[in-house]
Amino acid sequence: MAALAPFQPILDPDALIGVRLEGKYELTAHLATGGMGAVFQARHVHLRKDVAVKMLRPELSSAPDLVERFRREAEIASALEHDNIVRVTDFGRSEDGLLYLVMELLTGESLFDRVRREVRIPPGRAVTLLWQVCAGLEAAHQHGVVHRDLKPENVFLARTASGREVVKLLDFGIAKFARAAGEAGTQSGIVVGTPEYLSPEQAMGLPVDARADLYTVGLIAFRMLVGHHPFRTDDQRGLLLQQASTPVPPLAEANPELAAWPALCAAVAKACAKDPGERPASAADLGDLLAAAVGPAFVAPPGATPVGPAALTAAPRPHTPRGGAGAPLKPTPAPFAAAALARLRGLALDGVARLHALRRRTGRRWLLAAATLAAALALAGGGALASRALDGRAAARAEALLADGKAAAALAAAEAGLADRPADPVLLLLRARALAAVPARAGDMLEAYAAAQDAGALAPEDYGAVAALLAKERPLADRAARLLRAASPAAVPAVAALTRGGTAGQRLRAMTVLRDLGAEDAVDRVAVYAGLLGDPDCDVRRAASRRLGELGDKAALPALRTAAAASRTEKKNFFSAPAKVPLCGAAEAGEAVRRIQSVN
Repeated sequence: MAALAPFQPILDPDALIGVRLEGKYELTAHLATGGMGAVFQARHVHLRKDVAVKMLRPELSSAPDLVERFRREAEIASALEHDNIVRVTDFGRSEDGLLYLVMELLTGESLFDRVRREVRIPPGRAVTLLWQVCAGLEAAHQHGVVHRDLKPENVFLARTASGREVVKLLDFGIAKFARAAGEAGTQSGIVVGTPEYLSPEQAMGLPVDARADLYTVGLIAFRMLVGHHPFRTDDQRGLLLQQASTPVPPLAEANPELAAWPALCAAVAKACAKDPGERPASAADLGDLLAAAVGPAFVAPPGATPVGPAALTAAPRPHTPRGGAGAPLKPTPAPFAAAALARLRGLALDGVARLHALRRRTGRRWLLAAATLAAALALAGGGALASRALDGRAAARAEALLADGKAAAALAAAEAGLADRPADPVLLLLRARALAAVPARAGDMLEAYAAAQDAGALAPEDYGAVAALLAKERPLADRAARLLRAASPAAVPAVAALTRGGTAGQRLRAMTVLRDLGAEDAVDRVAVYAGLLGDPDCDVRRAASRRLGELGDKAALPALRTAAAASRTEKKNFFSAPAKVPLCGAAEAGEAVRRIQSVN
């Protein structure tokens, strides 16, 4: 076991690998470094469980206010038990004075990284994430805790072992407990938090309550849906003034595409009200507003933890905004009801397709059969759905044309139906499938599949056409990768299939997507990466070597040693003797060998 050097003025993460903290946590890898310290992966030596360890920089350990902030983060986070809040399990100081706290180990990326990569997140997916943010905040608020420093960097999109994406709120370092009687609060006039995401009351140094966090959720929603922060200035003082007094621009003004989502615009505007009294009464209320604003496009995450005494299911509670613009929002159906409606929709589509074939064969019996279908749907409680099914001849025609291999005609039929019903999930899916069969329309196909995905219409087999684009030019491949990542476990089989064929670049990109999905172990990852070590593309060889080194599996050593020894013979000039020169990528393979041997 490595031993800690005497107290260090500067934190050197690499030098700490192998160190044991208080005999319990062995640091195994450096994950990230920030302004206050570093985060490591560690192994509990007794429980044999991997955890994350956040360590305060040694030079800050003598600053009482920073030490208190670090201790407060551990105290507050450990008191909050909720699926959408990172779990803190321990806090301590090592023998050499290093302060640390122990958290659950998360795999994924921050919301900041997600938005920076995708720029804008479609309303359906954005609200699914924001609803989880609200659920975590509601749990904190019910314990009397106000976060006060919520921002995209502190919202982590974690991947579970099954590939499900779960929001985790991080960094309660400047959070505060609601004041008990006679207890002093934050000193008046002191600005606490990150300026870009401060509430007006924080910007003015006024006392805050839970509604300050709701304003921040509104700003985060704006950033996700529009693609940039509502206020643009490099002057921190000017930014504080804007937070304090300048109204947040309407969503539809900043992104005209959002005009089609008036209830969502109203919900975000309500959260961003400068007066705390005009914001939703609680985080749960804001979550309900957001969920109801996108209607059927919202699906509560599987296994979501409900909050509040009235939250008997994971579905949002019906809510009518007080004083908001527009008509009252429709409550989102409970998961069972939504599933039943989806099933009825599927039956209706199937029935219309069958009737279309029947009409071609029998002529007059079409009307009798259609009437029978309408009556059956009405008896099932789907009168409106029956009407929609009868109007679904465009969908049936598009599906029949696709089956006959007439993609262009199928596309025209689907688009004709979408002109009347632009949000119909069946027509959206049929349009995407038609575009997949039309040459030179890959970009349009991706947009169509994204729209169908937002409508919840994609089946696992549909992701094969999207995954095939990972072999295309970089911009198109990156867009396909984003869509596949958003699909979570549904896309895993299609992406995994690419690792067994295709170009080297396609296989490498497929492995990257699987890693982002938390499903890299769905394939023999050592075999896949080892198979790339001999590829003619130098960048592919380098990337494969680095990843094998990160995996640390001894099974990769033979292939890596061969790659590290690979060389070519060349002459520097006419007079020099031929000499062996390592191939491009050999150095990375050699480093991977050393890394694996050091771990094992």
